[in-house]
Amino acid sequence: MASPAGPGGPRARLTALVENARVQNAIIVVILVNAVTLGLETSPAVMSVAGRWLETLDHLILAIFVIELTIKLIAYGPRFFRSAWNVFDLGVVGISLLPNSGPFTVLRALRVLRLLRLLSVVLRMRFVIESLVNAILRALRADLAERTVNRNPG
Repeated sequence: MASPAGPGGPRARLTALVENARVQNAIIVVILVNAVTLGLETSPAVMSVAGRWLETLDHLILAIFVIELTIKLIAYGPRFFRSAWNVFDLGVVGISLLPNSGPFTVLRALRVLRLLRLLSVVLRMRFVIESLVNAILRALRADLAERTVNRNPG
């Protein structure tokens, strides 16, 4: 019997699925459709006519992103978090899941960052963005470590 992470195991099959060119191309199409819907949502005239439809489409797109991330989390296991791009995707999709009211309204505006996912498919830009995200993560970790040390003088 194949192990979960082995060549024929479920994780390997899920990895092959999320790394499949057709699946990645489908995600690109979803990102592009998301760009159009986000743009249309800025128009009061369009929202008065098609607002409910656009909101439904936005929920469907978000569901696709959540499913994609869930599959990646299962497929890659802890390795998922080694990729700055995966962490970025998780953060952006997580922000998109916040309620669109109260203190979260400003954060919900950051869902436009979902469009940056498109840059991950451009190989030259992917390296630059991944390096930038890694640098930001290192800075955040250093800041957290410094705050922890300063909070607990020993």
